[in-house]
Amino acid sequence: MTTAAVTSERPSRSVFAGADIAATALLAWRKGYPRPRFEDEVWSFTGWADAPVQMSLAEKTWRFDRIRRPAWRVVAKEVALAWLAAGDSRVLAVPRARRVPRHPRTIQARIYHLTFWLNWLHERHIPSLAAITQDHCDAFLRDYGVVRDRSGQVVRPKSGSTLRTVVSAMQEIADYGELLSADGHRTGFRPWGETSPRVITGAPSRPQVVIKTSPLSDDVLAPLLTACLHMIDELGPHVADLRRLRRADQQGKDAQLVRRLFDKVRLTALVDGHLQAGSPLPRLDPRQIAMRKARGWDPEDPLLEVNFVHLLRPTGHRDIAPNLFRQARPMLEEAVTRVGVEYVWCRSADLVPRADTGEMVPWSLPMPSVRADSLVRAAGHACIVATSALTGMRASELMELTVGCHRTGTDDGTGLVRHRLVSKVIKARRWGGEVDEWVVVEEVVRAIALAEQLTDATTGQLLFGPFQGFNSNGAMDWLRQWVASPAGQRLGLAPIPGEPIHPRRLRRTLAVEMGARPGGLFATKVHFKHLSVATSEGYAARPGGAQAGFHQEWKQAEAKEKLARTVEAFRQFQQGQLPAGPGADALMATFRTVEGELEGHDPGPAKVVTDRQVELLLKKKAAALHLSAANYCWFEDPAKALCLKLAGAKSASAPLTGLCDSARCPQATHHIAHRFIWQNAADNGAVLLASPRIPPAEKDRLRAEHERSMRVLEEIDTAAGKAG
Repeated sequence: MTTAAVTSERPSRSVFAGADIAATALLAWRKGYPRPRFEDEVWSFTGWADAPVQMSLAEKTWRFDRIRRPAWRVVAKEVALAWLAAGDSRVLAVPRARRVPRHPRTIQARIYHLTFWLNWLHERHIPSLAAITQDHCDAFLRDYGVVRDRSGQVVRPKSGSTLRTVVSAMQEIADYGELLSADGHRTGFRPWGETSPRVITGAPSRPQVVIKTSPLSDDVLAPLLTACLHMIDELGPHVADLRRLRRADQQGKDAQLVRRLFDKVRLTALVDGHLQAGSPLPRLDPRQIAMRKARGWDPEDPLLEVNFVHLLRPTGHRDIAPNLFRQARPMLEEAVTRVGVEYVWCRSADLVPRADTGEMVPWSLPMPSVRADSLVRAAGHACIVATSALTGMRASELMELTVGCHRTGTDDGTGLVRHRLVSKVIKARRWGGEVDEWVVVEEVVRAIALAEQLTDATTGQLLFGPFQGFNSNGAMDWLRQWVASPAGQRLGLAPIPGEPIHPRRLRRTLAVEMGARPGGLFATKVHFKHLSVATSEGYAARPGGAQAGFHQEWKQAEAKEKLARTVEAFRQFQQGQLPAGPGADALMATFRTVEGELEGHDPGPAKVVTDRQVELLLKKKAAALHLSAANYCWFEDPAKALCLKLAGAKSASAPLTGLCDSARCPQATHHIAHRFIWQNAADNGAVLLASPRIPPAEKDRLRAEHERSMRVLEEIDTAAGKAG
């Protein structure tokens, strides 16, 4: 069939001609915002009411004008609207059309890729889509599939996901052929036929999801959490007050003030007030001092650093008249000599404890305006980072938080307060996301409360708003700079290493910490047990809610860690480092059984027992393991659990860690990894027993605890030293 014949079969006018894009796609639209029409060369979605906060302005702007050939612009518009309005009757009539609409962010990315494809054809003088052959498609994919530098040299191949997107878009032009009015492929032609984009590009299939994000190490997490929580809990109220004062000062600058003061009596009274109170005159910001020097001020002038705007603020004036300034100079210079000059902000600051030693120090030294604003900004970023680290919320979910998002409820019969944050789940949800709740701990509530004091947003407006990760001049840059500055060092904060920190890594770190390290770093900075319980409650209360996905990730990390700990204990057993504690004999019996199975198993030609074989044999045992800071609990039989007996509980699906007495429980074991905990307990007990301030009755209890710690230490050392 010739190109002319194919063209003659096409409608002379687009079925979408004159269409209101928002109405056709059933998009909620804000009043007062322009509504894009089909004929527009640029479709703007800035008025889309349900757009997620993380959707950038570029993603809301669909640029068809970049496609050089006008007929192909129409093709791109028709396909884009068909993707968006999949439920429209005109689209449903197309047999190969998608029945599920694509997200506007996805469509914008596809338009971006299609632009390169169509312009590539235009540069090679391809007259119409009907003239395209498979060779053209292959050649374009080879050219487009690599990243080149400015000289045209290949730097690296593009990702499989990027190429899969462009191949899919190329194929779907043929799929929507019945809708196209301006141009289209010849009958029967589809790029690469029925071969899927995944096969064409070699991109991995979607079900093979592998978490590549690595958790943060203790060297990064420790100073990060310390800095955020110290700033929120200790400095937060003072920073909020500072911001209010700064806002009032800014409003004062905008007020209608008289330009110059001519009254010498008022100026004299103002200076005398500073002298009598012993209050230094206001000091000018360093940047303004540099500007004065550039205008010709003598660097040795005693009045160079005096901030006259702040000095005259009580009089309602901005500056001193020249004649009055010459007359008053001796008086002003004498005042500088007697009381000096100092920055206005944070004078006589309240005392707060240092983060490292607890020593009480002023929360801030006097600072210029620019540093005050930087401190307020750093505190706001600390709130974002702390909320992300302690909730596991994604960046898209943090951006959807609004002022007033905190909800407090009391459980019936318990009197316990439950804190929740209301936000939206964006990932894998319908356009605009779905409202959901996160159960959180009190540390997060304090972070949200401070963040609400550091913003001008009102109830219902965005709290944090859009942000691009935490780096690239974002939250982490400001926070790192402040912590590493003299102000942060004076408060005993350790510098935060320059390793990348973003919500994905914080989410992964939280999952791993909760699954693998009960009593680890989080226990020293936040109530780990409360954090675990709160997250579990969020999952249990809303099984299909936002925390369900995080709960699953956490449980996967926990299962992986349990298996790793079990295999580690088995390897130590093989090396002669035996477990100790009441449950040691039962555990070693299991290990001997596994050894027997391994010895009787033919591993194949290699004749080597792999770690995978060991893991499979120990998987059932690892499932019963519950990690504790000072022991392993092999919770296989609830009837034998000492904690349940002490609590009077007949059955339970998990041990009661708060009632654990591992020195007496028949399902508890102690390993060399727990020695450090017991040694610390023994050392602390010895110090307390030596103190003359401890009452005799209390010493009897401490002595029993100390003897138990020493006995467990001796058992661990003895067992670790046994052979066979």
